[in-house]
Amino acid sequence: MENQIQTSIIITSVYFSIFILVTVYLIVRLKLKQIELEKSREKEKDFNKTLQKVVTIRTKKLKESEKNYKALYEYNKELLEKSPAGIIKLDKKLNIEYANPEMQKFLKSSENYTHFIGKNINELSCFAEKKNLQIFEQLIAGKNVSSEIIHKKNSDFLYLIMKGSPIFDEHGFNGAVLHFEDITERINAEKKLKESYEMLRKATEEIIQAMAATIDLRDPYTAGHQKRTQILALAIGKKMNANKEQLEALKFAGMIFDIGKISIPSDLLSKPGKLSELEFAVVKNHSQIGYEILKKIEFPWPIAKIVHQHHERLNGSGYPNRLKSDEILLEARILAVADVMEAMTSHRPYREAFSVKYALNELKKRKGILYDPKVVDVCIELFEKDNFSYS
Repeated sequence: MENQIQTSIIITSVYFSIFILVTVYLIVRLKLKQIELEKSREKEKDFNKTLQKVVTIRTKKLKESEKNYKALYEYNKELLEKSPAGIIKLDKKLNIEYANPEMQKFLKSSENYTHFIGKNINELSCFAEKKNLQIFEQLIAGKNVSSEIIHKKNSDFLYLIMKGSPIFDEHGFNGAVLHFEDITERINAEKKLKESYEMLRKATEEIIQAMAATIDLRDPYTAGHQKRTQILALAIGKKMNANKEQLEALKFAGMIFDIGKISIPSDLLSKPGKLSELEFAVVKNHSQIGYEILKKIEFPWPIAKIVHQHHERLNGSGYPNRLKSDEILLEARILAVADVMEAMTSHRPYREAFSVKYALNELKKRKGILYDPKVVDVCIELFEKDNFSYS
């Protein structure tokens, strides 16, 4: 009996101990959960503070960014509105989304309607040319373009330079921006300048023709010599592919290269016999005198130098300065051959005219010695193959 009581007491003690342990375990676990919860709350609190701080900073920056964006937008808008250049924004179908006041002014003045927003750019008459349609195709293909637009307004013409840049997004072509610069004033100024230049050029030519006529009156035996020499010189120059400036120089220098002869006594110019050494020295001085007459006139071409050099020879045996080869202007080398060829085939008081064949043979003999070989070859080709005629 006593043993049974002791066993019951032991079992009861064991159960009670287990109960105590479980209770302590649960209390400890609960306490740990509370501690973790407190830490979690602290972390959450810290996170919320950090988040609030970040949101505050980001909000401030966003507001500043929005303010800057609005300012930039207003600035760009002001630039567009006040721009002296015309600007058009097209959508992906090439319809007009925006046109600044300058462009509106042009469109209103050049079209029969004023409501063009939403219209296709190809519908506007000033862009209806075939070349402009091709340009818009290039824009759609992603290329920057440039073109000159000419539009008639009443009896006047408007000239614009159009430059276009395409706009792309992730879906492809999304429109374009067109920039227009009005160059009407510049074009008109260039036309007036060209007209003034042509008037000046015509006046210069008339003055030179008057000077040439004076020379012909002074020396009736060589009347027409300069004109025929000029015709041959120009033919040689063209066949040698001389540039425009060189041909102009040949044209005008060919009219008056013997202008210095106005200082030579007429009896020497028309003397039937051979000139003495002293008389020939007087005649030879005409190229120097011609230079002195012309050097103070500001021609657009080196006419004075050409006149000065038309009796110079490749080997330095010419006059007045005994220049050699490339020291002599090409125009003077051409004029020298044309001058000699015309003179030999024309009548003079002291001799009959030589035949063309004889004159060409004389040039051949002295080719590369006195005369530029290329010039001589071209001169020969003109007479022998091209049937050149002074008329």
